Amino acid sequence: MASYFNLTLDTTAPTGASIAFKDGITITATRTVNLVLSATGATQMLLYGDIGAGSTPLAEGSATWETYATAKQVQLTSGDGTKTVKAKYRDSVGNVSSEATATIALDTAAPIVTITGPDVSTVSKVASYDTCIFDFSSDTIFLQYKVKVVPSTSSDNTAGTLIPITAGSINTSGNGNYPASTPMQVTVKAADLETASAGDGVKIIKVFVADSAGNWSV
Repeated sequence: MASYFNLTLDTTAPTGASIAFKDGITITATRTVNLVLSATGATQMLLYGDIGAGSTPLAEGSATWETYATAKQVQLTSGDGTKTVKAKYRDSVGNVSSEATATIALDTAAPIVTITGPDVSTVSKVASYDTCIFDFSSDTIFLQYKVKVVPSTSSDNTAGTLIPITAGSINTSGNGNYPASTPMQVTVKAADLETASAGDGVKIIKVFVADSAGNWSV
């Protein structure tokens, strides 16, 4: 029998500790987000900070060590604002890494659209009577908009039909960086209105905008 054995001393914590949000997002409209995690030499990880079912952040002392993974889905705490998620990693002999953090903004508030106009309440396909003009604005910066004929005043952005621009309508959709409270003018031609919704009668025209978090107005 041997009169000796080898015993390894390991006091080196996992290195390269990092945490980030998938695809590099910095703002989200939903509380459920995906994390990208990394640390060399880690076998376990500890996640804490602004995560959990309620509005109270999860303290480091209340968090539970779990098996190391490079990806994990978590739920942010409720309430719009800046959220910080933190991570520590440890190896198989308990060495703990430094803290890594990632910050994201939670924005669940839908933009509010205000329409000014229209200049007429009835159009026909007769020249000089075939045009309706109105302005709209949003209470917040928006990145996308669309003008649609919808089945009801409560319809959301997935309902109805986008008004085309084939017959000369202007600004019925767009992508960009549009400032808050700045009027955008839209021109709707009767022929395009008919394409979007055939037949005579009252048409409900609704404007939808999406903010930087992906929230659509309602």
